[in-house]
Amino acid sequence: MGALTLLVTGADGFLGRAVVRAAMARGHVVRRLTRRPGGDVVADLADGVPAGALDGVDRVIHCAGRLTGDAAALMRDNVTATRNLAQAASVPMVLAGSVAVCDGMAAHVDEETPPDPRPDLRDAYTRAKIAQEVAADAGQPLRILRLGALWGPGRLWNAHLGVRAGPLFLRIGRGEIPLAHVDNAALALVIAAEGDWQGRELVHVVDDIRPDARRYLAALPAAPRLILPVPFALVDTLARLAAPFGPRLPGLLRRPTLHARMGPRTYANARLHALGWAPVASFPEGLIP
Repeated sequence: MGALTLLVTGADGFLGRAVVRAAMARGHVVRRLTRRPGGDVVADLADGVPAGALDGVDRVIHCAGRLTGDAAALMRDNVTATRNLAQAASVPMVLAGSVAVCDGMAAHVDEETPPDPRPDLRDAYTRAKIAQEVAADAGQPLRILRLGALWGPGRLWNAHLGVRAGPLFLRIGRGEIPLAHVDNAALALVIAAEGDWQGRELVHVVDDIRPDARRYLAALPAAPRLILPVPFALVDTLARLAAPFGPRLPGLLRRPTLHARMGPRTYANARLHALGWAPVASFPEGLIP
């Protein structure tokens, strides 16, 4: 396929900037949609899609969204915005989703892993990303790329590494961290947009090298000085005993949240490779400033 005109939403964000670079490097024309001034199209998609924003566009790569905030803000910026965009766009769309939506209790995560059946036991971001996948499906060809934990220059921490407890950093368990270097994720989104497909497809985007927290922290510049390894089975037992309290519990005492972040689980990216993707960055080289 030749050069495409791509509308990239969230084009001034951590992921969006990398997508713009990757798309231009592959010869595509990029129309940058941003909420703040500076984009080719400036809009808050939760308020609607501006007239003309999609004129002449061949594909949409939807990276805009919110990572933090209260539940209402997360639903507005991830779900309402996505619904508005999907309903306005008649061209194929590629959504930057998240592997966080998958069943938290699954021991192995791939495209056959269903969304978590207990979203009430997950955090507000995960609930919003589950709803976003539904909102994105407005009948146009849709590829949902469920991204792992994005990392790269300026973003080296993620929720899979552990938790702080005063001067200590608690490293829980030995599960794989589903790393997705921002440049690898950006390339995957662009390659996905270049294809021709019908209906709804899922592709998981995680790096080939997925260390556990011990290995990652050992390679991390400026890692915590006092790291206390905590057996996953111990925390899981506490969560099991506390289960009757359900959604009222702190995040890591909700078993689906605990297992999704720290559990002994593995991830697959065979479908990503089948698209023709190959990594352009990897662990641990990507940690070097």
